[in-house]
Amino acid sequence: MCGDGRMCVFCCKYVLIVGCCILHVLCGCALLGLGLYLCFEPTMRQYAQTSGDLSEYYIALYCLIGVGGLMMLVGFLGCCGACAESRILLGLFFTFLLLICVVEVGGGFYAYLNREHLKELVEESMKQTIQNVYGSDQVVTDAVDAMQKGLKCCGAESPKDWFSSKYGFIPGSCCVEEGCEVPNALAAFAKLLAGNTDIIIYTEGCSTKLFEQLEQYTVILAGLTIGIGVVQLLGMVFSCCLCIAIGRQDNEKDYI
Repeated sequence: MCGDGRMCVFCCKYVLIVGCCILHVLCGCALLGLGLYLCFEPTMRQYAQTSGDLSEYYIALYCLIGVGGLMMLVGFLGCCGACAESRILLGLFFTFLLLICVVEVGGGFYAYLNREHLKELVEESMKQTIQNVYGSDQVVTDAVDAMQKGLKCCGAESPKDWFSSKYGFIPGSCCVEEGCEVPNALAAFAKLLAGNTDIIIYTEGCSTKLFEQLEQYTVILAGLTIGIGVVQLLGMVFSCCLCIAIGRQDNEKDYI
């Protein structure tokens, strides 16, 4: 494709640096930033606390942060390999890109195939929190109240979840309007079903609302993943091209 080996090296080098490595670093920064945002953003942390055990939530975020940091390092490695015209560094760059792609594809398929199971786990964990923890742990109580007010929902699946709760009442955070009087949970829901408009509570469960909220971040993450996949593919292609061009240039020097 190129008559001059030196020109091939020059073109591949700067396309790899500007078009792939720098973009790879930027994509890594975006993933890292998203992970840190979800980790420290107060509203998302409160929503996570309503699901009981936070370990799985933070494990997922740490993986996201780790992948973002690794992508930044790999992008820097590619820049160094291209600048130094080192076939060893470029080979490492290609290998790491391939491994990251495999992990991303595998993780994406796993999350897609287990999305319904994950929703069931979150719903069941949220239900246990509402029934057994609400009212006895102030942090969890505040988190559930914030979630129900913020998402305009009541209970994990529906207000019926409060029937068997240790709290014994539908909390005020289920009210559509501030300051409503909330009697016994069963009586409140019975009056609501009978058409009583004196007590107005949210009727949709919080697990459904929560997953609708998370879909916004899923769309962002999916867009980032597609963009990153394209950059990674181009990075692997141009790293191979640069390795071949460097090899040809070395052969030309030996021939001369």
